[in-house]
Amino acid sequence: MVVPTHQADVVILGGNPGGIGAALAAARRGRKTIMIEPSPYIGGLMASGLGVTDIRSLNAAGSVFREFASYVVQHYADTYGPDSEQVVHCREGLRFEPSVAKSIFKRMIEAEPLLTTLTSRELVSVEKEGDALTSITVRPIEGGKEEVYKAQLFVDATYEGDLAAMAGVPYSLGRESRDEWNEEYAGVLYQNFRTKEVLAGSTGLGDDRIQAYNFRLCLTKNKDNQVPFRKPASYNREDYVSLIEDVAEGRVKGFSDVCNTVMIPNGKTDTNNHHYCLCSTDLPEENREYPEGSRKVRERIIKRHREYIQGLLWFLQNDEELPDWFKEDSRQWGYAADEFEDTDHFPPQLYVREARRIHGEYVFTENDARIAPGLDRSPIHYDSIASGDYGIDSHATRKREPIGQNIALEGFMAVGFLTGIYQVPYGIIVPQRIDRLLVPVAVSATHMGLGTIRMEPCWMQIGYAAGVAADVSIRTGRHVRDISVDKLQDELLKDNQVITYLQDVPWGTETSRAVQYFGAKGFFKGYDALPDVAVTVEQASSWIAFSRSLPGGGKLPALPASAAILPAGTDMGPKSPREEPSPREYWKEHPRLTGAMARRWIRVAGKAMNIDPGEPFADDDRPVTRAAFLNALYALLRESRNRQSV
Repeated sequence: MVVPTHQADVVILGGNPGGIGAALAAARRGRKTIMIEPSPYIGGLMASGLGVTDIRSLNAAGSVFREFASYVVQHYADTYGPDSEQVVHCREGLRFEPSVAKSIFKRMIEAEPLLTTLTSRELVSVEKEGDALTSITVRPIEGGKEEVYKAQLFVDATYEGDLAAMAGVPYSLGRESRDEWNEEYAGVLYQNFRTKEVLAGSTGLGDDRIQAYNFRLCLTKNKDNQVPFRKPASYNREDYVSLIEDVAEGRVKGFSDVCNTVMIPNGKTDTNNHHYCLCSTDLPEENREYPEGSRKVRERIIKRHREYIQGLLWFLQNDEELPDWFKEDSRQWGYAADEFEDTDHFPPQLYVREARRIHGEYVFTENDARIAPGLDRSPIHYDSIASGDYGIDSHATRKREPIGQNIALEGFMAVGFLTGIYQVPYGIIVPQRIDRLLVPVAVSATHMGLGTIRMEPCWMQIGYAAGVAADVSIRTGRHVRDISVDKLQDELLKDNQVITYLQDVPWGTETSRAVQYFGAKGFFKGYDALPDVAVTVEQASSWIAFSRSLPGGGKLPALPASAAILPAGTDMGPKSPREEPSPREYWKEHPRLTGAMARRWIRVAGKAMNIDPGEPFADDDRPVTRAAFLNALYALLRESRNRQSV
């Protein structure tokens, strides 16, 4: 039997936001791109009920996610008016209906002529030449011929890390111990979610447990757009009876104390597990076979989770032992009739919060998202490709048990109070052992580290970086682990990706790109760049000297703050050696870099790179700002790298 074979520049497995980000980046750079989604549905969780995106604000977001958010705002403004309540409720595009996300993703994908999207195909096998991945074979899940897809570069964007695992990338499952990576909240943990107090029974030991999965429901109280909850055939009342005592004791005061109903536009909800309820939509302990399971195993687990939640909703509205007032409160709710119409108004995608985590060139841990000792920000990564902004959390790994004292489920925790906006290093998507593969979703991280990265806006931007990296790899003929990270950062910054969050520089400006690049190199110890402050001679000298070590930096002469670079025509006073001020004394009296000095310094730097820097500074005594100096320095480095890559 002849197996159909297809060729592309980039092949992506996984049509979730991470995969879409990668596909758009590659296709927009002229790469023939094929995105293959195992399920029948594109968009992952953002098109399957997760309409309250897990990001604190747009500050840490750029490129493709900002683009998506702008389309959300545009949709509600065009449909209901720019001053409508829908525009207000969408919160700058961070809240949206599942159907809106689905339509926006469709629009973004269909706008790319070099991007082909396929659905309902499961991975069968892979082919390698040595350690290099060369092709994958997939098969339609409803039956049919196998298909082979060859590419120069592959991206595994599945939530489960299926392609990486089949290709032979090592990976982890479960939780590390507290001591393994010096993570304060790792391992077995009982936490009072309200007070953040760590409770008795917390050992910090690692294990193979996986945090709970669920479905993100789209519900409404609007009777004109409502479908009633239905009792599933497999209904098991015992799954929910602990709630009867919770209601009687006052721990649960209504439907929304069991199901966390957060409003999105048009009177609908993103309904999630409730943080303070010990029996909610999560189903701990019943997903442990999922990450490595076959399609049949996963389908069984998905069915169990779906019917468990359907049974919970029926219980809350109908159980005889619940008080009438509680049931009446619950009966206000139903499925949104105009959402998920082809799946009985129930979301099609299980929320796989965590599965495999690859072993990559770098391991992202809890400490990479915390404020770092000695800094006023999270740790600095020279190879940063994106930023994240969400507090570390984890859902439960065990069901209700006596040790929780009706306060906590083991493994359910949140330490957002520790988490700062952080950088995402390139090394976490570069797998060990296997070449021609990037993994932007099942990234290299500990359980705690993944507890913040595992958010769709972050995955979407990491996926975008993977697509850009794929293009750089193909264009330069280098393996993904050997490409110039600085060149990759240049390309990302050109597309307004946020690789370093700085709170005092507007997003999307030339200055933003320059200070973000140098921020990734450690120029700023906090979240402020102070772009309008005059640069000192000391700072400018050290910044140029450091730039000598950067790709594209050329062989610069040393430029210390010394008399050798005094501005011409400066009145130095009497020329007697005994009366002449020393360089140290002179710079103490004249600490700011002037335009005339900056003009000469940048000219020397450009000469070392064989680049004419033009005239970025006026030949006068006015002080130069930090932004202006860094813009000029970054322009030199970027042009030098561009010439080297030609």
